[in-house]
Amino acid sequence: MTIFPDEIVANILTRLPPKELVRARVVCKQWHALTSEYIFLHTNLLRHNAGHPIIGGFFLNDEIHEKFSYNTIHRHGSSLDLSYIPTTADTAQSKTYITSSCHGLLLCRRRRRIDGELGVYRARHYVCNPATMDFVEVDIPAGAGQYLNLAYDPSKSPHHYRIVARGHDGIRVYSSRTRSWRTAVRYDGCHSPFAGLRHPRGVFWNGSLVWAMLSPRLLRFAIENGELSEMPLPPRLRSEVWFHAGWVYAYVGESGGHLQVIGYTDEERRTACFDVLEMREEEKEEWTVLYRVDLTRVKELHPGDVRVPRVTLEHFSWGGAPLHVVRGPGETGRHGVLFFSVPGKIVCYDAESREVSVVWEDTAPSPPPSHFLSYTWFNFYAYTPSLVRL
Repeated sequence: MTIFPDEIVANILTRLPPKELVRARVVCKQWHALTSEYIFLHTNLLRHNAGHPIIGGFFLNDEIHEKFSYNTIHRHGSSLDLSYIPTTADTAQSKTYITSSCHGLLLCRRRRRIDGELGVYRARHYVCNPATMDFVEVDIPAGAGQYLNLAYDPSKSPHHYRIVARGHDGIRVYSSRTRSWRTAVRYDGCHSPFAGLRHPRGVFWNGSLVWAMLSPRLLRFAIENGELSEMPLPPRLRSEVWFHAGWVYAYVGESGGHLQVIGYTDEERRTACFDVLEMREEEKEEWTVLYRVDLTRVKELHPGDVRVPRVTLEHFSWGGAPLHVVRGPGETGRHGVLFFSVPGKIVCYDAESREVSVVWEDTAPSPPPSHFLSYTWFNFYAYTPSLVRL
């Protein structure tokens, strides 16, 4: 096994599909060491995606309506499920749902009954890697809060992840390295900095968690030093009259090491044309236009959806909602794609060719339409395979 240099062996192994690579890495210590390096994993994924954005598929997660599925976007992609997480006596009647995801790792929860007569429930939480079928149960201490976010950066620390728990009186952080929690921030519940939160799901970016607020601003928590601060939106989006101008905060996410936001006015909503803005890691709170999006073709595919009677924060006037931005490689992010939900479908929009393809379609009988369609960006979990062992 050692007659070839590491460079040649690594070059051969990068040509294996992710599923076969998981098996190959247990052949010998040399292969396991080579395939555990982040640069190797990155090269392997790029090769199998032919230079396109690195994403293997997406999870759709709706605990309220008890819906859950994984959907691959590649013709030869592998199916995934979480059935390898064992069922315990107190979780036998519950399903597994995703609470947070980050660079190939998932934070999942299963409800467990602790008082059968009173119907009192808590949850078991697991950090898992679907590609390697590894999982670790994490104990969430009482008072830590129910709003949990996974923070994991394989390029900087491939075997260290954190869980950020936001409660009514502070923020606690769990470290996989110490297997313990620490209190990072304390605040008065009556004067919480999270008042006016858009949604409890945060976005991990550049060592921080970022939350969208209902007012035109972002709230940032630096995990290492525990600092809470506000991040500015682009000038055109933080006008004092933003609400009266009909501005809608549609999406905040991370891709390729950059933070992306989508916001649009009433006029942009009606024409289905808007900008995807991004903040780069090396820049100091400066926003640039990543993509100029024209979704006219999506409107043409769904002409009956134009007359939606009411515009909400989650939906365009023509019935679509942005779900996820996948930034293309390189400085300009070319070959990027955007995922949108339209009634009955999830579509993929190529930012360069402007082509639209359907990547998921509801199979539930209609009418009535399935609640599974009502996905906003925080119910959509893009998945990138990772070979890290927990």
